[in-house]
Amino acid sequence: MTRIQIYSIVLAATLLSSCASIPASTTILTQEILKESSGMHTLNISLINQLYANRKEQVNSFITNTYTPALLDNFSKNLPDSLDYKEELPNILKSIVPIINKKKDSMQSILDTEQEQLITQLNTNYTTFSTAGTSLQNLIDSAVKLKTAEKSIMTSVESLTNGNVNISNTETQLDSLLIKSGNSFSKLLEISAALKSN
Repeated sequence: MTRIQIYSIVLAATLLSSCASIPASTTILTQEILKESSGMHTLNISLINQLYANRKEQVNSFITNTYTPALLDNFSKNLPDSLDYKEELPNILKSIVPIINKKKDSMQSILDTEQEQLITQLNTNYTTFSTAGTSLQNLIDSAVKLKTAEKSIMTSVESLTNGNVNISNTETQLDSLLIKSGNSFSKLLEISAALKSN
């Protein structure tokens, strides 16, 4: 193997080793978080459904125990005293039942709309979280694979060079060289700007 190939491998290994390290267990942790979020989403939907079922029962109770008696009381006050209730009861019910049902349907409809909006928002939020989580999972998986590949390359470099190349030392020297060349280039730009201004 030529010196250029060895230096290229050492440079690639150095660049790879300078990446941040992510433990392999992070992949498992992220997967567990995504599974837990799915369970939490299902639980949230169930809680919303239960909450609105309770609210609908409260509406039914209100209609039966409060609204209907008050409506009947007001209705009966407007009926003449001479009215035969037994004979007119079917007609009275035909007049009152649609009003009661309309009020009940109106209140139930408001609850249904609220419930639907909450569930839609929960689903949207969960989809966004799930997409972001999957992207994060893929990124972590890639980083872990990169770290594994880096270790493999480091082992190969040590094997190819018979341990004669110290990669950590080479990395430190390359960093120092890049910093010095950056500083030198900055000074050259300052000199160039000063010469142009004269």
